[in-house]
Amino acid sequence: MATLQDFINQAWNDHGTDAAGVALRLPLGLEAVGDEAGLTALARLAFHVYGLHLGRWADALKFNAALARGPGYRADGDSGVLLRRQRTALALAAAEGDARDTLDTAGRVAATAMAAELLGLHDAARSQSLLDDAVAAERAAALPDDNPAVRALAVAGNNVSGALEDLPARSAGQALLMVNAALVGRDAWARAGTWLEAERAEYRVASSYLTAGDATRAAAHARACLALVDAQPEPQPFERFYGCELLARALRAAGDTAGQAQALVQARQALAALPADDQAACQATLDAAAA
Repeated sequence: MATLQDFINQAWNDHGTDAAGVALRLPLGLEAVGDEAGLTALARLAFHVYGLHLGRWADALKFNAALARGPGYRADGDSGVLLRRQRTALALAAAEGDARDTLDTAGRVAATAMAAELLGLHDAARSQSLLDDAVAAERAAALPDDNPAVRALAVAGNNVSGALEDLPARSAGQALLMVNAALVGRDAWARAGTWLEAERAEYRVASSYLTAGDATRAAAHARACLALVDAQPEPQPFERFYGCELLARALRAAGDTAGQAQALVQARQALAALPADDQAACQATLDAAAA
């Protein structure tokens, strides 16, 4: 195997189309863990693949236990905090007990958000309920923006909405969760992330609304995404391109052909400012938006 980081990067690249195949490879990563940073990176990958994509709570718990026995684990360090929150979230998702009271306030918020993430593809009603609980608990605790629990909310919202968008079809409950989770992620990234994370979260909201069939709100959030891009001191043609092509798709769905044409002009201008390799990759996206 290559380095652990290479292994993890490849797994992240592959998991969206072959989660089961990535799960089969995950135990190989245990042999390459040598420090706490590597352990936590592998733990996050395994939690996401076993949990969100496959719903294999027992396998995820076994992997978590194996990590806790391996090199790099520190019960009083970041790895200890992460693995305890993961175990709590996995048990909660599997309806095998609620150990949130054993965690501090930030830990309870994070574990609740993580459980909502795990259930996103498997039980929309429970996922929505847990996401609502996490948001309410975070607000009641008035956690500072830099608290890791706020970032956990951001990650959970983004991951749930993205996974539901990728489905070929969604129930009404899944569509509602998709949009609500995107909004939770957007609000949390605005507090916990960089401008880029906040902008991409706004893009996610627009995309989720469009997928749910609300073209008017999709267009409004695509414009909000572009406003964040344009507020930066340095041009960001890659971000601008995707904001414009999404706006074009939303306006087409809304029946605004003149607005779609204008957004396509702006997308082509952003495309021309990209490196040649990126232009080639983005051209198919632009063609679809212009269809």
